Amino acid sequence: MAAHPRAESDKGFMFIKSQLLNQTTCRWRAAARAGTLLIMLAAVAGCAQYQPLQEMAGMPITPTPPKQVWTLESATRYAFKHNPQLIESNIQLTLARQQAGLANVPPPMSLGFSLDHPWQQGLFNAFSLSVSQDLSYWLKQAPRKQATQARLRQAILNHRWQAWQLAAAVQQQYVTVWYQQKHLRLLQAQIQWVDQRITANAAAEQAGLITADTQALLLTNASQWQQMANAANLQRIKNLAQLRQLLGLPADTALHLTKPPQPALSPRIINTSSITQRPDVLALKAAIDEQDAQYRQALIDQFPSISLGLTRAQDTSKVQTIGVGINLVLPSFDGNRHAISVVKASRKLAAEQYQHRLLQIRSDFAALRQKQAELQRAGKQIKANLPALRQRLNQAEQAMAQGLVNANSVDTLRQTVVNQRLALLQNTAARQRAGYALPALVGIDPAILSVSNAVANQSPTPTER
Repeated sequence: MAAHPRAESDKGFMFIKSQLLNQTTCRWRAAARAGTLLIMLAAVAGCAQYQPLQEMAGMPITPTPPKQVWTLESATRYAFKHNPQLIESNIQLTLARQQAGLANVPPPMSLGFSLDHPWQQGLFNAFSLSVSQDLSYWLKQAPRKQATQARLRQAILNHRWQAWQLAAAVQQQYVTVWYQQKHLRLLQAQIQWVDQRITANAAAEQAGLITADTQALLLTNASQWQQMANAANLQRIKNLAQLRQLLGLPADTALHLTKPPQPALSPRIINTSSITQRPDVLALKAAIDEQDAQYRQALIDQFPSISLGLTRAQDTSKVQTIGVGINLVLPSFDGNRHAISVVKASRKLAAEQYQHRLLQIRSDFAALRQKQAELQRAGKQIKANLPALRQRLNQAEQAMAQGLVNANSVDTLRQTVVNQRLALLQNTAARQRAGYALPALVGIDPAILSVSNAVANQSPTPTER
């Protein structure tokens, strides 16, 4: 009887203790549920949201062109910002950077959970919880990272080479348009002179002072000069449209161009430059590095892929187990040796393309230097002959005024002088275009050259009004 109160006291203590444990367990479960809910909310809040694309109809098609006189330097800078192809290349470069970052993201862990309820026998629910991670990503990280970096270098260098090509194209097209305008003005001046001669000779022909052959020759010359002017104007319109496209300007934009400076590229700069530093050549070198990294990655793929997993399970008897699992994927019949042959051949192809590009650059450089030498020789010859022809024309015009020389001879001599002046303009334009094509060819940024060649206080020469 004496032990009975003590037993009751022990039972009461155990009851209170169990209640406290149940309350603590409930609190922990509530906290776990709240924590899980917060984690899920944070995960949902951190997810990217859909953003609709801006309406194409509301987007500006072309930028507003600056109301100013264009120089070669300002045209090059403007093309860098507004050329459609270069803008698209900028977006592609941004995409390449994002893809490079995505390639370095490890694969997600696999989480599995299953719950089994006993149907006939069994006292408790059975469950299985597993977490696994592919370890092959970490084993292949080095070659994959090198391939990703090489691919990103290719994108950056190709974008830079496209900018170089754009600068060279703008400079050459600028020179072409400016000299074509001078060419057209010279033709128009010659047509005006011939028209004045025809008008003046009309009265002389009626008076019988000149023959009909002289007037017929002038009419024939006027028709020929007009045809040349029409062809030159059509070519100027075509090249002007191409220049607007390079600058990213509307088709009806008026361009007022100043005289382009002479490309000052000294032999010392040419000799110190290196064609192996051209962006396109460096991009091909990066392509070799990428294929080499993929080749080494294919060699690693010969070995089994490994996945490591942790499991926790409980059966219907409430027997709980914890285990470790390893999963191997055997590359026995997955064609890996064929994949190795493919990437090995791709690496060889990239190396051949690199060598071919170097040979092509050297050949293009030699051809351009020969062209420059021939243009220089022809230009000197025209400049040497032109003063004597002009002096002979002045003497012939004075003799014609005194009635000592036939007018047909003077017209023929004047036509020769004008043709020589046109040839000199074409020669000068060709030499300048070749000069602006040389920097990118030898590995020098054309935009830097245009800035160094900028000439201050140039008078504007309009090409279109």
